This record gives sequence, structure tokens and C-alpha cells, in this order.
Amino acid sequence: MKEEIKIYRSVWRNALLILCCLAFAAGSVLILLDGNEKPLMVIIAAWIGILFFGLGGLFVAYLVLKEQLTRTPYLVITDEKVIMNAGKPWEASFADVEIFFLTRVSTAWMIGVKYKKSIEDQRLDNASQLGRAVRHFNVKVAGAQESIAADGLKIKPQALCDLLNEKLEEFNRNK
Repeated sequence: MKEEIKIYRSVWRNALLILCCLAFAAGSVLILLDGNEKPLMVIIAAWIGILFFGLGGLFVAYLVLKEQLTRTPYLVITDEKVIMNAGKPWEASFADVEIFFLTRVSTAWMIGVKYKKSIEDQRLDNASQLGRAVRHFNVKVAGAQESIAADGLKIKPQALCDLLNEKLEEFNRNK
């Protein structure tokens, strides 16, 4: 029997992030609108704040709204794979995965996807030159070529990691 588990982003957890981003962007606008003479570095920093926090907040708002309006989950976990719907859909077949592990990159929780050695090598070989560089960077930073963002979801990062490993064990028992 195919069981599907759907995991959505938390509207409330992301609303706080969106509000903080927009507050920083508004603060940057106020810095620019202040009538006093400012050094060039302050002006550049203010514009970077507007772009980074303003666009970042709008992007997160877009993702959450799109997910809520279309009822498309961020993650779908089936008996055979996990599918992440973030931009271009991405999936990891349980047949290819060795283990899922929880890792922290800066302040963000991620679920690292540790593939079997042959699959890791194949994914690295099939990647473009830029893709290989990104995969090597990901291994250094997160410990895996690919990972799943685990912050701001309706499930806690550790619970998500445990769920994925349970589904992986179940898949391996049934194959």
C-alpha cells in the first residue's frame, strides 16, 4: 500500500521570518531617507539591506502563499522516495540513500541525504562543472552533496529526520 506523508511549511513560523525581513528592509529604507549626509559605505549597506531582506522576505512570502493556495506540500514522503517541491521538484529514492542525518548550517537546520557510494559518484559525474563545485562545497559545509531545508516546517527537524530514516528502514526491510 502506498502511504503518502505530506509536509507543509508552517505559516506562523514563516510569518515571523517574513516580518523580520521586511522590518530590516524598512529600516534600510529609513537610513536612505534620513536627510543627513551619509558615507558611501552606509548607502551601499542600506541598498544591500533593502535588496537582501526585501527580496528575501517577499520570496519566502511567495513560497508560503503558493504552497497554501495550491495545496502543494513542501515534502511528500512515499514508501519509495522523498520529493521536495521547492522550485524545481527534487527527489531522492530510498533505494539510493544510505542514511538521512540532521545537520546545522549556520543557523539553519538541514537534513543531509547521504547516498550510497556508487550513487554519490554517479551524481557527481553527471553534474556540470559548476554542479560538481557546488556538491563539493555542500559536502564540506553540510556533510552531504544534497540536503533538505528543515526549518519553518510544521514538523520539527529531528522528527522529520527520524521519520525519513524510519521510512528508509521500512523500505530496506521490504525490498
